[in-house]
Amino acid sequence: MALRNRAINLNVANQENVKNVKSMAIVSGQTRRAALGEIGNRVIVNRANELTGKTSQTAKDKVLQKKPVLSKQTQVKVDKLEKVVHKVQVQIIKPVVKAEIQVDNRPLPEANKNETDSNANKKETETSNEVKKEADSFSSDLITIEDIDEEDRKNPILVSVYSNDIYAHLRDLEMQFPVKKGYLQGQEVTPKMRCVLVDWLIEVHEQFHLMQETLYMTIAIIDRFLQDFRLITRKRLQLVGVTAMFIASKYEEMYSPDISDFVYITDNAYTKSEILQMEMIIIKTLEFSFGKPLPLHFLRRYSKAGKALPVHHTLAKYFLEQCLVHYEVCHHPPSLIAAGAIYLSFLLLGNDNLQEGDVIWTKTLVHYSTYRTKDVLPVVQEISAIMVNAEKSKYQAARRKYTNSKHMKISLRPELKSPTLVALVNHKN
Repeated sequence: MALRNRAINLNVANQENVKNVKSMAIVSGQTRRAALGEIGNRVIVNRANELTGKTSQTAKDKVLQKKPVLSKQTQVKVDKLEKVVHKVQVQIIKPVVKAEIQVDNRPLPEANKNETDSNANKKETETSNEVKKEADSFSSDLITIEDIDEEDRKNPILVSVYSNDIYAHLRDLEMQFPVKKGYLQGQEVTPKMRCVLVDWLIEVHEQFHLMQETLYMTIAIIDRFLQDFRLITRKRLQLVGVTAMFIASKYEEMYSPDISDFVYITDNAYTKSEILQMEMIIIKTLEFSFGKPLPLHFLRRYSKAGKALPVHHTLAKYFLEQCLVHYEVCHHPPSLIAAGAIYLSFLLLGNDNLQEGDVIWTKTLVHYSTYRTKDVLPVVQEISAIMVNAEKSKYQAARRKYTNSKHMKISLRPELKSPTLVALVNHKN
């Protein structure tokens, strides 16, 4: 009976063991949290060790216990890193304690208060007076000097932003290319020959229907060349004038006349090859620089600053062309000759824009021309001397040109015979 009971007990125990094994297999297949899974594994392993009497390590513990085998170089680097890590020191930053500022809140005596208040009031009045003076001077400048480019701001073609800089540059250029007074002394070419040549070129310019700038540039090239190249003979002077106009027309005109036209205008006195040779000589002598400003450029600016009418502008152009012919005024800068021409035009014809008591040469003209009245008057007197003798002069090309209705018949105006011109000439003498 005992054996039978023992066998039954063993069977029951085996059945329980089989159930436990199945339950363990099911549990191991389920997903648990890592901590609980490790705890369960350790419990099972410990129980198995207790039954068998063996001590075993998990695979994880074996991996942790194993030390990696390193090479000598890597081991040296690891040792150095460990030393560096141990040497790192932590800096302790002490808090900064701000010192309290003690303020003296005691009241000042009444006498000191009054002095400080009076000093402050004086300073305020002085500064206010200075500001008022500056504002008054600034406003007075705005009233007297007008911005003549204000109406052109909306037109980008007129480049009104750069107008003042452009004319300042032109004034610098006219100083770089001066014409000396009496430069024909010691040459075979005389002042009278020059006057005859320029008078003839005015007629040629009119026959070719060229631009106004072409004529002024032609005379500028002739003066500069005769000043530097002092070997021109009397027979070749006309060749110089024709070649100068040939160069100027190529510089200024859109469609310049052909070289054969210049040969024809000289009545075949010179050939094409001679004109081309002289062209090379002039260009090399002037060093390829033809940027000298013209009196016409400045005259347009002054007419705008002085609010000149077309009559004033045309009369001033007539004065300028008369000055081109005469050798006595060719040494003046173009800006100064233009200023004298427009001044004399305002003086003879009057200016409706001026009120009673106003000066002809206003502050606006002084600002934009950079010339004062005392600078302009000597040139005005020289132009007046030329105009008094215009009818009796041998050089009538400019006068005939301005008798045309295209130029308002300006050379026939009675103002050119007014006693004002005579008075200016007598005052000069």
